[in-house]
Order: sequence, then C-alpha cells, then structure tokens
Amino acid sequence: MSMDYAAVIAEVTGRGDVTGASFAYWDGKALHEAVGGLRNSVTKDPVTLDTLMHIGSITKVLNAALFMQLVDDGLVALDDPVSRHLPELQLADPAALAGINCRMLINHTNGIDYDVPPYRGFDEQRIVDAIDECPGLSQIHAPGEATAYSNIGTVIAGYMVQKLRGESWYSLVRSRIFEPLGLSHSLADITELPRFRVSVGDQVDEGGRLVQSNRPFLPLSFAPAGATIMMTAADLVTFARALVNGGLGINGVRILSKASASAMATETTRFISPSSWHVGLGWMILPGDVLFHGGGGPGVSSVLYAHAASGKVMALLTNCSRNGIFDAGLVEPILSSWDAPIEALAPIEGSIEASAYEGSFENQIYRFDIFSVDGQLHARMAARVDFYETDNAQATVFKLERVGDHLFRMVLDGAAIPYPLAFVDPDAAGKMQRLGAMARIFNRVA
Repeated sequence: MSMDYAAVIAEVTGRGDVTGASFAYWDGKALHEAVGGLRNSVTKDPVTLDTLMHIGSITKVLNAALFMQLVDDGLVALDDPVSRHLPELQLADPAALAGINCRMLINHTNGIDYDVPPYRGFDEQRIVDAIDECPGLSQIHAPGEATAYSNIGTVIAGYMVQKLRGESWYSLVRSRIFEPLGLSHSLADITELPRFRVSVGDQVDEGGRLVQSNRPFLPLSFAPAGATIMMTAADLVTFARALVNGGLGINGVRILSKASASAMATETTRFISPSSWHVGLGWMILPGDVLFHGGGGPGVSSVLYAHAASGKVMALLTNCSRNGIFDAGLVEPILSSWDAPIEALAPIEGSIEASAYEGSFENQIYRFDIFSVDGQLHARMAARVDFYETDNAQATVFKLERVGDHLFRMVLDGAAIPYPLAFVDPDAAGKMQRLGAMARIFNRVA
C-alpha cells in the first residue's frame, strides 16, 4: 500500500492530539520508519528515530518468548503444575493454586485477581516482592474455567524464568532477546536509562488536558507484565519479525524453536469481551490471523501488529495516554491491506429486560454499576485503585447501547468506547452474574 506515514504522524502530533509517536512498518520488502512530536513536552525536544519509548504490556510477548525458551530447553512443560517449579508460591485458595499449570500463566486463564500493585519504595519493588504478595490473592474465576487478562500471571511466569535460569529477569531480556537479535536501542533495566534518549509520557487530566506524568514507570515489581521495557519502534518490529519467522531473527540468530514460535501464535482460548480477541501464548490473535498486543502505562499507548502469513509487522509507540488516535488514519488502512476485518458494532433496536443486568460488578481494579434512568441503561465505571495518577480519577457514567445478545457498547458524549460490555452466566432468576469487558472479568457483587 502507498501511504505517507510521516505526514500522518506529523498531522496528528502537530495538532496536539498526541505528544509524540514513533512508527515502524516492515511491509514484507522494506522497513518504513516515521516519527513526530515531542519526546518530552516540558523540554520540547523532538522524538527522533533513536528515541526509546515505552512498550507497556507488549512486554508480555517478550516475556512469553523467554518462558517458551524454558520449554525449548526442557526446563518446563506447559502442562506442569506451577507449584512444581515454584513451591514457595502461595495463594489464598490452595486448591486453586494446585489447579494452575504453566500454560495458564501466559494465556490469561489462571484466574488470579491481581492486575495492579501499589507503588512502594524502590527497594520494595523487586519481582520477588510481587510473589511475596500472592498469599493474600483470591480468584476472579477458577483456573482454566474462563479467560481474564492477567498481569500477575505474567509476573509469576517472569519470576519462574529468572529463578530457573539463576539470573535477573532484566538481564535475561537483554542476553536472550535484545543482544541475539542485535537490538541496540532497547532496554529493560532502568538503570541503563542515561545511555539513551528516552521519552516521557503525558496523561490526560480530568479537564482533558495533557499533563506530564510524575511516574514514568508502573510499579517495577510488575516488570514482566510491562513496567519498564523501552524500545524504538524499529527494534520492536525486528523482534516481532523473529517470532513470525519461526523464532529466527533477520540476522540469522535463532531465539526460539519453530514449534514454540508457532505455539505462541496458536489460539488457546478467547476472552468474553472483546470476543474477537483470541489468545495464544503472549500474543492476542485478531480476525484475519493478525497477531497483536497493546501496551499502556502512565502516559503510554502503544500497539504491535504482525501478519504471520505475509511476515508484515507494524509497531506504533506513543508517549501519551490517548488511545486510538492513529487508528483511522494509520493503523486500520494497514490492517485492511492485510485483509484483516475491522470489527464494527452497530446499535440494535428492541426492548431488553434491564433487571437482568442491573447491579454491581467488580474485580481488583474496576467497579461497574449498571442502572437504569428513564428506561435507559447506564454504566458507572470507577477505578478501585490509583494506578495512572490523573487517569481514571473520577467515576465515569456511560450510556449503554445494545449491539448484540447481552452485549452493549458504552457511549460518552455521543462517542462510542471501543470495548463492549458482555454479560454472561445468568442465575436461575435470569440475572447475569458476570461481566466481560477490556479482556477482563467482573463478578457480580450486588
């Protein structure tokens, strides 16, 4: 396809919708790179091609690759009980712990309800400190019974990697992924930051203004889930190309067996909502066999897409918490050129039984209160933990529009939010007991 990528990025960053952006696209024949905007909105210096930007939860794909290297080396089998390798790990429910196998750590089916830890002192944010918090953790669902996006599962997997290798997770990312693939502008260990130009994120405050984040990283104890890794878009594309090339880097160095690279890209389960997001190992799998992962954080919104059939890969990194600004002008045209369908939800007319949905649903990080006003269903969404500073500080009320069977999209000021709410598991009286949204699960509490 023909597109002036730099012009698209310049337009969006120029009007101030996003602070800065770094883009790379391997179209099967050539690498295209483009940057725009500011790497730091206070100092006003620009994003350059060698500027490192947060990848957020895209880290989960790298972490899964490290974990599958354990499989390749015969140190772990995916069906092994986690307790076989981590006898020190405890959960509030010992029976649940006994039912969690290694696969469940990296395909979001372990059910442990812990997505965001609190910020603590620097010396209390080791990966092992997250493991030490696990004895108090309950389940959002039974192991293997459902699929709910799991940061803590990824962290446990990363801890297992460093324990079995006898080496820090941070140095393993460098020695087993970055260095073999020649990724010279990538880092996991934040003590390396002075060696590189790095971006600083902006967040959207309650008034809709962009404000520089006071915390450039999520709690470091969750590093394997996406707290620290920063890369250039080009380096991220090079990593993803190795995975879609069967674990073989473009420099001829193998980081993963063909079988493990294939297993990462093979569906193992799917989320309640979005139902079109199927789950491999580390990767999400979208319609059209597009591999995907997004990343967020304090002033971070990033995406990675890969098309295994053609070997094409696209990465877009931004230092701004606004999501989806580039979708229509950049991301969706490229996905369309891969023959990847773009999901669209349209309102459906007809009456509903509001009482089936009304009530409150929670997990560790959010609460949804579903209620009716003059016959119109609404959802109040409130954060239960403080994790992105200015983001999510206030509860937001959305109007709900029916777009399918027990499926609703949220609308705010006339604009539809991209993730729908899916209600499942009715009780004997027909009241839905579970809500799926944002790849997560929320259980009825009232």
